[in-house]
This record gives sequence, structure tokens and C-alpha cells, in this order.
Amino acid sequence: MRQIRLFAAAVAVCFSPFVFAMPALANGPQSQTEVAIKAENARWAEAFRLGDYEAIGRLYTKNGTLLPPGGDKVRGARAITEYFAKAYAGTQPGSVSFSNYEFYGNDRTVTEVSDVELRDHSGKLQLRAKQILIFLKQGGVWKLNRDMWNSYAP
Repeated sequence: MRQIRLFAAAVAVCFSPFVFAMPALANGPQSQTEVAIKAENARWAEAFRLGDYEAIGRLYTKNGTLLPPGGDKVRGARAITEYFAKAYAGTQPGSVSFSNYEFYGNDRTVTEVSDVELRDHSGKLQLRAKQILIFLKQGGVWKLNRDMWNSYAP
């Protein structure tokens, strides 16, 4: 009887990590996908910091679309490039940071929910936002397909 209890305890100890890991794996992308999406966010932030709006446009799918607050849809890399160039014309590039990530999806499509902070070139907080991004994996590369945010004063 004692051997059965020891065996049952050993099985429970070995099996329990899988029980707790299964819901995490079922509800969202694996961590390597999250790392890849965060790397795309870092590329976006670096292009913004440099004022390289063409590089930002290249991070979107062919039909990538911005859904800015209070504005019309902005569709396609060229239009996205023009949107940011116009919005920040005559200003020194600032910085953007992302935090409080939530990821949902799989190895082909991922939705990201996160917070954004936008700062001017001197570091002064300009706005905060909540965003929803939809990424598609195309040719082994993650691309933004939809970019929607709501902004509010700091």
C-alpha cells in the first residue's frame, strides 16, 4: 500500500507542471512568438525614434491599416508612411514605449493589447494610449495588419 502512495505522489509531482502549463499554452501564443512580436514593437519604436516613417510603413502588411482615434482608416505602407510624416512634420523625433502586454493567438496570427507612452525629443510625456495590434506571419516574418489605439492626455 505504501508503494502505491509513493508512486501516486511521484506521478502527481511529475504531472502537475503539465496540468498548469496546458491552459497557458491553449490560451495564447508560445513565448517565442511573444518575443518575436516584442522585437517587431522594438523595430517600430526605433524607426519612430529616428523619424524613419518609411521604415514604419514597411512593418505593415500590404493591406496594413491604421485605425487612429477620431480619424479615417489609413491603408497600405505608403499611406501609413505619409500619415506619420504629416503628423510629425516639423518636429524632432521623439520616443515611444510599449508595456503591459497581453497576447492572444497562435503561430500565424497574434493580437496584442498593450499600453503606449509617447514622449517628445526632450523626454516629456506627450500622450498615453491603449492599443490593439493584429500581427500576421507572412513569409516567416511578423507584420502588422491592424493598428488601433485610443489616446489620452498624460
